[in-house]
Amino acid sequence: MPFDSDGNFSRIHNWEDDRRNGIEIVTDHHDEEDDNFANGLSQCLLRDGRAPLKDNFDAGNFQIKNLRQANLDDDAVNFAQLKSQISELKTALLANVNSSAKIGDIKMSVLSSNHDNWLLCNGQEVNRADYPDLFKVIGISFGSGNGTTTFNVPDYRGKFIRGLGGDSASDIYTTQAEGLPNITGSFQVKAGASASDWTGSFFAGESITADQYGGTFGRTNVTQFSAQKSSAIYGASSHVTPINQAVNYFIKVKEEV
Repeated sequence: MPFDSDGNFSRIHNWEDDRRNGIEIVTDHHDEEDDNFANGLSQCLLRDGRAPLKDNFDAGNFQIKNLRQANLDDDAVNFAQLKSQISELKTALLANVNSSAKIGDIKMSVLSSNHDNWLLCNGQEVNRADYPDLFKVIGISFGSGNGTTTFNVPDYRGKFIRGLGGDSASDIYTTQAEGLPNITGSFQVKAGASASDWTGSFFAGESITADQYGGTFGRTNVTQFSAQKSSAIYGASSHVTPINQAVNYFIKVKEEV
């Protein structure tokens, strides 16, 4: 048999050249074992991929190594090609995301400093000559810088971004101050008052006896006030604070090159 004691093929013959040249691989005699061996070699997988397999190929626990560079639609690819394709795809996707944003667009990010073609919206002063396209979009609406060669980007620190319209500010450049609706209510001062005599944020407190000029005029109530009677939102904070978590806002300042 052409295998040594370790199971390695050892016969001195170039079976691959025979296969390339169309020379049939045969054995000197025909028993089942040798015929299976010859058929196996005749169906071998050439490293250059030129000879197609006759049947399904079972590699068992072995590896198929050193595939050629694929160039046809049905070719298998090697690991180096796969890594290259993934890298190119990632680059293309990132470029597409960045290029889809227009100058003046705003994005949120956990990044904390200027990057690529995005500037942090912290009111920073930038040069008009460095960002001419952004200057055309916002001008000095968020600040005129030094008045001649610079201008300011928006400052969104500590602010919530809101859709323009409704009861928002009249334009996108004006910061709208925080505020709350007015709190109203009423009560009547009289002896023997009932619960209906208090409205809104006013309510009847502890009952007391009112004595005047030595006489008893019956029982009345202490009037108290609490905005929380109107809404539980009052008193939950020292200023208007919806539940939130901070991020950084950036503005697109240049097109991709």
